[in-house]
Amino acid sequence: MQDPKIILPAAALVSLYKDTLVLPEKEIKSAGKEAQEKVEAIGKEAIATTPAKEVLNEQKSIPSQPLKFLGDHLKKIVVLVHDENAVYLNEADLGLLSSILNACKLNLADIALVNTALQPLSLHEILETLPSQFVFAFEIASTQLKIKLPSTLYKPIELGDTQILFSGSLHSMQGTDQNAKIEKSKLWNALKLLFKL
Repeated sequence: MQDPKIILPAAALVSLYKDTLVLPEKEIKSAGKEAQEKVEAIGKEAIATTPAKEVLNEQKSIPSQPLKFLGDHLKKIVVLVHDENAVYLNEADLGLLSSILNACKLNLADIALVNTALQPLSLHEILETLPSQFVFAFEIASTQLKIKLPSTLYKPIELGDTQILFSGSLHSMQGTDQNAKIEKSKLWNALKLLFKL
């Protein structure tokens, strides 16, 4: 009696062996070199045939990465900070911000915390993604947000349906010294007016 042979269609065989486990070293080097040569050739051709003006227009139309923020933005509040050493905000300042929010009967889920150090966006770009009633900017000038408004601290400014409050840094409010207390009280007075506390 003969062994029955199973014949698989070519597509089935390809799907079973779609990844090669071991390639001879020669194939690896030559495949990499060929790919590099193709990329260089395409790049040279694009540079030679594409006018500079078109290249600039293409760069402008490339969509930017999505806005990254911490929180759920439940109460339509954006908090802008500028911390070059943290993804969103360092631990000490985040603790202080949480305390400030608690005093306003809010929490991190109610806001969207955006670090402008890692995402240098205009206020318009931020509000397109996160339409908000309130924007709190800690140690960020209006010029950094690409808007022509005075950056007067602790005085709410209306911009359409949004109220913006510029504040000193959260870091300047840390501790128990007199300057920190003054900064915190200025912020608290402004927040009481905004939230009618």
